[in-house]
Amino acid sequence: MNRFKSIIWLLVLTGVLSTACTDKFAEYNQNPNNVTEDDLQMDNIFLGAFFVKMIQNIFPYGGTGSSSTNAYQNVENLHGDVYGGYHGQTHNWSTSGDGLTYNFSMGWNGSLFSVLYTGVMGNWKFIKERTENDYPDLFAVAQMIKIYAAQRTTDSFGPIPYSKAGEGIGSEYDSQSDIYHSFLEELTTAIETLKPYAERGSSLLQLFDDVYKGNYAQWVKFGNTLKLRIAMRMAYVDATAAQKAAEEAVNDSYGVMTENDANAIIRGVDSSSRTYNNPLGGLTEDYNEARMSANMESFLVGYKDPRLSAYFKPATNPDDITNTQERVPRVYLGLRSGLRISDAQAKRYVSYSKLKSDFEIIWMTAAEAYFLRAEGALRKWNMGGTAQSLYEEGIRKSFEQWRAGDASAYLADETSKPKTYEDEMASAHNIGEGSRLSTITIKWNEGAGFEEKLERIITQKWIAIYPNGQEAWSEFRRTRYPKLFPVHVNNSGGTINTDIQIRRVPYPTSEYRTNEENLLKGIKLLGGSDNGGTRLWWDKKP
Repeated sequence: MNRFKSIIWLLVLTGVLSTACTDKFAEYNQNPNNVTEDDLQMDNIFLGAFFVKMIQNIFPYGGTGSSSTNAYQNVENLHGDVYGGYHGQTHNWSTSGDGLTYNFSMGWNGSLFSVLYTGVMGNWKFIKERTENDYPDLFAVAQMIKIYAAQRTTDSFGPIPYSKAGEGIGSEYDSQSDIYHSFLEELTTAIETLKPYAERGSSLLQLFDDVYKGNYAQWVKFGNTLKLRIAMRMAYVDATAAQKAAEEAVNDSYGVMTENDANAIIRGVDSSSRTYNNPLGGLTEDYNEARMSANMESFLVGYKDPRLSAYFKPATNPDDITNTQERVPRVYLGLRSGLRISDAQAKRYVSYSKLKSDFEIIWMTAAEAYFLRAEGALRKWNMGGTAQSLYEEGIRKSFEQWRAGDASAYLADETSKPKTYEDEMASAHNIGEGSRLSTITIKWNEGAGFEEKLERIITQKWIAIYPNGQEAWSEFRRTRYPKLFPVHVNNSGGTINTDIQIRRVPYPTSEYRTNEENLLKGIKLLGGSDNGGTRLWWDKKP
């Protein structure tokens, strides 16, 4: 029988991690997103529905309305987007503080932890059991998606259940070192497995692949770029393995992403049965909570960066009840993170710059690949170019991606610097000249030392990979760049250093309740207390 002779066009479930904005959080090991075997005739069915659910739960977006917005807020916006320096919030969720002020009292981290297992691993396991031997191409793509999701989770918490994940409640924890080396092994196998199918032009996932519409050649490039990202994360802890994996990825016959048509974004498949909205729109418009950060204002306005208008909207007059009058002369206003503000202040902060959301959900881009290669070249790895050429091409690709025009004048700018920050509502939030304000410029300086060059690369990378706050936060922790403003109020009780900033997210209460024995072993593998100040395995820069 032709392997796809009996394709059934399934109207897949549209709910994803339905979590309330402030008081309902997804529980670990609950799995409302999996399509069950009863929904399908598995003897002759294309497993596309399970790929749909895996993809929809990386950055939760499935369906429309508040359910997807709530899920995205709990999983991404209140963690990586804030800790990575992209967004501020106009709201306080608890009188005693919340995750934004390092007081983890509300359980937001429960959704961040469980999304991997409820939304991704269950569907991955289903695919694995039915494709690993008979349909290796499908399994290879599922592996890449799983690894992409798992890296986000382990980079938030540290050790997590990985090698035995999907076996049910009570999974054992793996060290982050073992997880990362498993990532590289699994990705290498998946890439090599998929290549022959890519060469034949196979597109068996076309109806169900919202990222590449079944284009296996693009998935191979994605796998190599993810391998490069994973390798670079290991640079300060296992430089030998990092260099080997990075060079394998870049010098592979398919290579990494080099053009924007290879970007991993949620394109959709032109099907009326599956739609999505970018959740950033709900967070900034419907909830009136997420706003441009003070960091973004400092860098983008200071650099006169034309991508500013692609990322954010101009601020509005706080006294204009229609909230549509553009504020002049200071057009863009950002918000510090970790504020304790009154309801009256919060209402006026609503007038600060809202987020743009008229673009696809972004996983990974060619611009990021160029900046990863630029850092590799700086480290004397074989990246197919010099640090300068790759750095400059990363900026050009980002400008092209965001339709920001010609990057030539920007690349030649050797004087613009991040600007000081002034909060119109409270001067106590201001950031003036000094150690907390970056002075890095844009134009490449070949005569600079390693650290100045690295700061220049990572600062531009941070701008280019917006709005992927999780990755921005991970790279900030790994490299210490860019220089991000600390929280204004630190309610961690001394477990997190204000200037060093948060290093990880504590494990959720659900793990203490349902998997305590294994969790305690995981904390031992972490090598420190289960709080936000303990560094992860790869966070070892001297």
